[in-house]
Amino acid sequence: MRDCCLACGGRILYPLYEPDPQPLAALNLPRSAEAAQRALRFPIDFRVCAYCGHIFNTQFDYYKIPYADDSNLMYNGGSRWLGHLEGLVDLLLTKYDALGKTLVDIGCGDGRFLELLREKGPACRCIGFEPGIEANNARAKGFEVQQDYFHPERDLLAGRPDFLLCRHVIEHLADPRGFVAAIAYWCNLYELFPVLLAEVPRIEKAVEGARVVDFLYEHVSNFTDFSFRVMFESTGFEVLELRPCYGDEVVVAVVQARKIGRIQTLRHAAEAFRQRIDRQLVEVRGELRRLRAEGRTIAFWGGTGKGAAFLNAFRLAADEFPLVVDSDCHKVGRYVPATAQEIRSPDYLVRNPADVIVITTRWRAGDILEEIRQRGIRCETVLMLEGGQLRPCAGLGRVPE
Repeated sequence: MRDCCLACGGRILYPLYEPDPQPLAALNLPRSAEAAQRALRFPIDFRVCAYCGHIFNTQFDYYKIPYADDSNLMYNGGSRWLGHLEGLVDLLLTKYDALGKTLVDIGCGDGRFLELLREKGPACRCIGFEPGIEANNARAKGFEVQQDYFHPERDLLAGRPDFLLCRHVIEHLADPRGFVAAIAYWCNLYELFPVLLAEVPRIEKAVEGARVVDFLYEHVSNFTDFSFRVMFESTGFEVLELRPCYGDEVVVAVVQARKIGRIQTLRHAAEAFRQRIDRQLVEVRGELRRLRAEGRTIAFWGGTGKGAAFLNAFRLAADEFPLVVDSDCHKVGRYVPATAQEIRSPDYLVRNPADVIVITTRWRAGDILEEIRQRGIRCETVLMLEGGQLRPCAGLGRVPE
């Protein structure tokens, strides 16, 4: 069961509509009465988000829907619908200057919308993505069509589109917010910022009229104007316009990914950090093994929490590095998780001095240095992880700056 809103991520949901399990209504048309009676039924539990009003089926399982095996059986060939589509084409060509540009239609179906685009803007390059069998029909009309899902990481860079179209697709996705967020992310990484026209059914009128027929299993999401806007704005898009259309039965959003500098900054910082950590793991473990090979006895001070993390990160198992002490008497006699050293009292080092003491917990270093001095523990050097390397502590009683 999905416990957070698919549009905004909110976790307070109100029960709305929970009928008996229902068959697929838009992707299954049996060829016999017997097949119809055997039709699989799927659980439905529609809830509404307390924050943005988004309505979605918490029991939806995307992988049970055979999108690649059958066509979408929804149909609307009416003149008013055609007028709506032509209006969207005019919007793209006139207001947003799409003439002669590259447009990618995500979920292009049989290519009907691309046909209208080609008729009014023959210079446009139209590319379609359609995982279902309708891709063959669109391809037969002369369009570039991949019978596949649209993957922003791969397809934004390959097609370098000026416009993305995504009509009556988002309401079918198990993670619509994740999908549009991925588009915004890869737009920033590639520094490509196409205009995205998205369209979904609008649920307001269905709620006002208590229209139970609008709640289909295939439509996991039912967007309000507000939840559609919130989804885009919270994932890195600027909403250029958003309006109800076609008798207020659908909502159309024209959006564009915002340039977010911190995406590139954090990406580079993360890569640099990962490289530093990789070097550190090799170098510190190598230094400790070198000291051991020279015959130095090494004691690690701190055996749980950050101490245990230190020993495990550098793979310092008990068979190679058996000596671990801890200031907390309640931990004495226990064992470090995974690396399996028995944790000893610091008094052990009074009777059995180690050549090298390694402080494993940076934040407690000052107290540990003072404890070493007070207990009269002797050693050649005290080391601490600093700047990715094991460095000698400057002196007992204080932590080096």
